[in-house]
Amino acid sequence: MGSLVAPVGEDGKLQTQTTSGDSLSSKNKKKNSTVDSDMFLSLLVAEMQNQDPLEPTSNTEWVSQYATFTQVEKMGEMAESVDLLRANDLVGKEVIMKVTSESTGDVSYARGTVDFITVENGKPIIWIDDKQYSMADLDTVVSSEYSSAYDKYDTLTAMLKGLPNIKYADKSYENVIKGAYKYYNTMNEYEKNFMATYGADLLQVLAEWKEKLTKLGVDFSDVTPDEKEEAPTTLDDIMKSFGTKMDAIIDKLNLLTKTESDKDTEGDKDTEGDKDTE
Repeated sequence: MGSLVAPVGEDGKLQTQTTSGDSLSSKNKKKNSTVDSDMFLSLLVAEMQNQDPLEPTSNTEWVSQYATFTQVEKMGEMAESVDLLRANDLVGKEVIMKVTSESTGDVSYARGTVDFITVENGKPIIWIDDKQYSMADLDTVVSSEYSSAYDKYDTLTAMLKGLPNIKYADKSYENVIKGAYKYYNTMNEYEKNFMATYGADLLQVLAEWKEKLTKLGVDFSDVTPDEKEEAPTTLDDIMKSFGTKMDAIIDKLNLLTKTESDKDTEGDKDTEGDKDTE
């Protein structure tokens, strides 16, 4: 799957620290700079020792400050627990990680399947293809359908990437364009909708090349069969369909009514026959 590549610096040397490493390093620095309970209590004691003896802080205010800090700390611990549960649920799933390099500021993306989760200092670490990421790097959790559609989008992009400006089009590119159309035809409905949404520019390029090569005498009937366009449904069509269905219902009702009427007539005849016999 996709992986991160160490960038090359201005001096032309390969930077050994990956963007994922930058991301985790940055988050560890932030964690180290946070105030924990021991530090808070130290600050609280220092504040009590250096308060104005003529206007001392009330006991209620001390308790209120500590209670507020404790509440915030517990909320932080709860958030960490939720992150750990979320991370464990990601194992075996395909994800997209968004990582910002601390050294360059560049944003990069990596896509892959989560192999396992480790915990460092209470924080979940996501492992993908032997690389580690912070939970905060998680950008998207993708379905297998999305993953397949993205791979096909990526492949089609690679197939058309080397095409020159269309003004240089000639029959030598016939196999490339036909191959792209054949590949597009292997896509299911979901993948074609994905292409229409995220690869509209690619489909436009493909259509332009087809049109150009068709003018040059290339036959695309074997890869792009003509499909009959369905006429849009009009109000008259709807009313006609409704009328047909209503006629069928009325005919059915008439048939049922006639059947019941025939049964009643036969019943009357049987009754009259019994009377005559008597």
